[in-house]
Amino acid sequence: MWSWAEWIADGIVEWTGWDRAHGAGAALHFFVYDLLKIVVLVATVAFVMALVRGALPMARLRAALDRPGGRVFGYPAAAVFGALTPFCSCSSVPVFLGFVQARFPIGVAFAFLITSPLVNEIAVALLGATFGWRFALAYAAAGIALGIVGGLGLTLLRAERWLTPGAMQPTDADDDEAPHGLRGRLLDAADTSLHILRKIAPWLLASLALGAGMHGFVPEGFFENLFADTGAWTVPLASLAGLPLYVSANATVPLLDAFVSKGVPLGTALAFLLSAVGVSLPELILLRSVMTVRLLASFATVVLLGTTLIGWLFNILRAAP
Repeated sequence: MWSWAEWIADGIVEWTGWDRAHGAGAALHFFVYDLLKIVVLVATVAFVMALVRGALPMARLRAALDRPGGRVFGYPAAAVFGALTPFCSCSSVPVFLGFVQARFPIGVAFAFLITSPLVNEIAVALLGATFGWRFALAYAAAGIALGIVGGLGLTLLRAERWLTPGAMQPTDADDDEAPHGLRGRLLDAADTSLHILRKIAPWLLASLALGAGMHGFVPEGFFENLFADTGAWTVPLASLAGLPLYVSANATVPLLDAFVSKGVPLGTALAFLLSAVGVSLPELILLRSVMTVRLLASFATVVLLGTTLIGWLFNILRAAP
């Protein structure tokens, strides 16, 4: 699907004469490839979400979710929806923005945002083939549970207080009415998509520059050597160390296999990679367009605590006879 972006990135790096596998060449390839991919994903997802928002009775859906029993269904539904969407952490942002702009309960939006990059069917299939289906299903269940619990936790913190001004659309009733006719809806969706792209553009460029730098210049084998210790303290350290990285869930399977083969405990390696997949500095920079620093810190803390607990649990289960 992204061969055209790969071809463009390859051509640009080849034009510079740099080696695309190392240093500046690897960083430039990462930047160009991910910029093209994320711009297309953000534009497409934002466009589709705007069409969906215009077609659905959002006021009634919000009212249903705001009832005492509504969120009991809303959190797992959002988490499962996140598990079924093959997005990385940055690609999940426009869908999260769609939930926020539609004024869905903030915890439900976060249940999606947390789960979406962690779990998808491709990653689960790869994990099943590499580590066995019991592990793969346990991984999927842990990712969905983290989304549900994280969404609940952020609801209890009343996280909507810490969205930036203007992040949510005005609450006028007219905003819930879709434009009349197909042409009106398409124009409205296109305008929404362009608005989101313009809003996040500076944050997107900054996040990709950061991710590219880390991709090109972090020494190979650095993290494997750091986490080879079996002490319990390495799990939270691994979760924290994964935070700056920007990794797709599908790419974690060979990394996880490599970590374990180097002697890193499975739960420790999993905590590191879940953290890198579930929340990253590039994603946080991107989310800064709609979140205050306090909300970003709360979101990151919830994910880091969750990945640490999951890492400890998998280490205990792995050590059990």
